[in-house]
Amino acid sequence: MPNAVIVDVVRTPVGRRNGRLSGWHAVDLAAQPLRALIDRNDLDPALVEDVVYGCTMTVGEQAMNIGRNAALAAGFPDTVPGTTVDRQCGSAQQAVHFAAQAVMAGAMDVVIGGGVEAMSRVPIGSTTDHGPGDAYGPTVHERFDFIHQGLSAEEIASRWGIGREEMDRFSLQSHERAARAMSDDDGRRRPRTRRDVPWLAAQAVEPRTAPRGETLMPRP
Repeated sequence: MPNAVIVDVVRTPVGRRNGRLSGWHAVDLAAQPLRALIDRNDLDPALVEDVVYGCTMTVGEQAMNIGRNAALAAGFPDTVPGTTVDRQCGSAQQAVHFAAQAVMAGAMDVVIGGGVEAMSRVPIGSTTDHGPGDAYGPTVHERFDFIHQGLSAEEIASRWGIGREEMDRFSLQSHERAARAMSDDDGRRRPRTRRDVPWLAAQAVEPRTAPRGETLMPRP
């Protein structure tokens, strides 16, 4: 079985609700990491055999297969396919899994996996707020009582006997791994201009206007 190797990683800066990135159309924002991957790896985009994007709120600007539309907006030839995955909060991770599985199965050689969620423009719940109808249907409602994620976490901890100390240790391990990932080999934190974050310019926001041409980078 072939090995799947992550060659490069790119993301946009992390934005805030109605912040300076909210002027970006979701498709154009999703295209920026794709363009950066191609440019800095000197890769012919025609060699990409699929673009798999995760997205939870696939409505409005994020509808009509945003994975495919992002690839087109990034300048990929129309011969490169794209698809969109919805596994709710795990959508982007699932997209990367599917990309890796395609390589490991020997079906493809070059696949891009990622995700997008422009929540200032397409808020959470947008896929069901306006109908028509109910997303789950009467049969599913007969089987399950739906509760908030916070209560779900409490239920999972109780049902599987996961204690607070165990969760704290898991959380600490996650933060330690993140700190290592953001540090150089000598343990020093990387400079503010990290390689995995491309520069983006703020776009005009209506009715709240952000200045054009302002360059944004993530907080350290």
